[in-house]
Amino acid sequence: MSMSEASAVLGWSRMTLLIACFAGAAYLDNRDRRIPNSYWITWSKSAVLIWTLDLLIRGADWATLCTAAAVLAYGSTALIGTPTLEDLKAGSFVDWTVTTWYAVGALGIAAGTLMHGSGDITAMLFPEQGSQAALWVETLLVLPVMFIIRIAWRFRLIHGGADAKALLLVAVLMPNWATFQPLWGEPFMPPVFSLLVWGGLGFILLPLYLLIRNGQDGNLNSGTDLRMAWHATKMPLDEIPDRFVWLLDEVADLPSGERGIISRMKPPSRTPTPEVLNAQLDELAEAGAEEAWVTQKYPLLTYIFPGTFLLLIFGDPMSWILGIIGLA
Repeated sequence: MSMSEASAVLGWSRMTLLIACFAGAAYLDNRDRRIPNSYWITWSKSAVLIWTLDLLIRGADWATLCTAAAVLAYGSTALIGTPTLEDLKAGSFVDWTVTTWYAVGALGIAAGTLMHGSGDITAMLFPEQGSQAALWVETLLVLPVMFIIRIAWRFRLIHGGADAKALLLVAVLMPNWATFQPLWGEPFMPPVFSLLVWGGLGFILLPLYLLIRNGQDGNLNSGTDLRMAWHATKMPLDEIPDRFVWLLDEVADLPSGERGIISRMKPPSRTPTPEVLNAQLDELAEAGAEEAWVTQKYPLLTYIFPGTFLLLIFGDPMSWILGIIGLA
């Protein structure tokens, strides 16, 4: 088997693994709204194996392999945390292993900089395609991609931990477009960000779907209903405690001074406790309500999973968008 054939096999293996992993993750996230770390650890083993085989097939030198160790060590902290001095003093095997990988990774980055770097920064960042320097730079650039994902997670731009861990897995499984060629399209962004954009496009269609659904259910009877219908649905009060939703209706003081039901556009910043939620539902029932506006807790993985097929077929969405508006 030639190198190109082997790379093609690994490319399709990557995509098969990605679809299988995200199908299971989307199912668990919709059912339980949580995915155990053991799930990601199991799938990450296969992702690491495929990446290692790809680097070996492409003839990666020891500095590149050690740099990949730095990437894996950094990514692993999302699952097992960051080693501390207390953990190391306690003799934690996992923390000592990760720390060792950090040391190996630092050696790889330093050695790669000396071996493949030069005084010309441009030449270093854009080395000759197919060279060892290019392979090392491709490997090194996975680190800032992971860093951006972790920062987005920390600042709640990516709300769910499972969503962030899924994207970190993609960063390892498909670190760049050299590892997989879609059926159409040209690369522009790293594959992990392309997948995130494809998933995000689903949210653009969500308001239209909710408007149609509320219209079919007869929930558009006033201006308030129209204001709520593009992002929420009505649900019987007795079903709300058992569903993954945020309650948007509450009993409050009206401008007239009376108590009445108001519908808020924005869900609460924190999920209320069962006791608080039940008290709110009791107030709504006493006010004569039989159902209330709620917004679903939509897991991002529900949208990212279909995005894997769009990534497979069309590649990077930004290349298509820029082409449509005439910038590419």
